[in-house]
Amino acid sequence: MTGKEQRSHTERLEKLLDYLGEHIRSAPGDELIETAREQGCAPGEGNTRLKGFLLKVFKSHQQKELAEAKEGYTRELASISEGHFDLPKTKEGRRSLFIAALAQASQLQPAFTLQHRELSEFSDEDIESNLKKLAQLGLLPEEK
Repeated sequence: MTGKEQRSHTERLEKLLDYLGEHIRSAPGDELIETAREQGCAPGEGNTRLKGFLLKVFKSHQQKELAEAKEGYTRELASISEGHFDLPKTKEGRRSLFIAALAQASQLQPAFTLQHRELSEFSDEDIESNLKKLAQLGLLPEEK
């Protein structure tokens, strides 16, 4: 095939594709759907598959972020529990140390009191856990 014949075939193919594209753009949607059905295609099937695929990818992405957050939380808990902190032995001692720490770091107090009404709803486990976190951050007051 010579260059001129090749160009001629290419030009005819381009014109044909342009005509088909224009026909599809200008044809009523009902007509296109009916034509697809006559040829054995289910027009909504592709849409359903695409939607299912996108939902699967989105959920997978969310699950990945959730798994990463859980892993970070587990690492943080392990780090806190592995640390050795000299906390008071009694429940009352831990509560008073916690209150002293909040008084020293006054910017933290609203977060705890808003959430737990003047700290009265804090369990001893909550106080101990928070004392360990504050100790890890270096926010516990020095013992005298």
